[in-house]
Amino acid sequence: MFIDDFLWRAVFGAGLLAAACGPIGCFVLWRRLAYVGESVAHMGLLGAALGLLIGVNALLGTAALAIVAALVMARASDRMIPAGTYVGIVGHMGLALGFVVLAMLETVRADLLGYLFGDVLALTAGDLYAVAGVSLGVLAATVLLWRPLLKAAAGGPIAAAEGQYGSLVQTAFLVLVALLVAFGLKVVGALLIVALLIIPPAAARPFAKTPEGMAGLAALLGALAAPVGLGIAYAADAPAGPCIVLAAGAIFALSAIVSRLRGELMKAV
Repeated sequence: MFIDDFLWRAVFGAGLLAAACGPIGCFVLWRRLAYVGESVAHMGLLGAALGLLIGVNALLGTAALAIVAALVMARASDRMIPAGTYVGIVGHMGLALGFVVLAMLETVRADLLGYLFGDVLALTAGDLYAVAGVSLGVLAATVLLWRPLLKAAAGGPIAAAEGQYGSLVQTAFLVLVALLVAFGLKVVGALLIVALLIIPPAAARPFAKTPEGMAGLAALLGALAAPVGLGIAYAADAPAGPCIVLAAGAIFALSAIVSRLRGELMKAV
């Protein structure tokens, strides 16, 4: 019964998180912001370390610092240093400092790999409720903000014309990304969470005719990657988080092959 419990928690937690990552990941893909998500994830590791250091729940520390990092780094601008370079520097400094702080805490030394690559099989009931709440909340917020987010993704004059409203939408989008990244650290870790944001949307892209269709399919493919990856991990006795990402990668590869074959068939006909 114990094995059944933790496996079900892993399936539901990873499945809901990956499903929520799909629609938001579409905007990350359309706006080419994967580097921001990666840097936020790196800063999230520092948040977890600081949370453990001061005796606060690691998930809360991760979420708080991830949100702050997303808002600060996305507004980074310097005439001498490109914003992308600045974001990368800050993110990797956060990763390095987070690793150093975790290494200095003797009580969590055994969990270093868990923070880097996730430990979804160790989800407690409380963790599951937190991940599920954030995932469902992000999905609901994405539905409510769909039109404004789509306009912002179009960029250029449309986004500029939105003025202050566009700025609020941008802030909301970054907060949603930061929340998924922060709570995703428990599932696939700081080094792999961005994969759940970009791989399912990339796999859905060839088969979607509308943005809404792409978001829905990305959510389904992300949710599918979780049980498939956990099944692979169980059969191969391998780490669960990386196997979930590998399953998503396999789905992407299959999508690319099917899309190519479909294109060749249509040419032949």
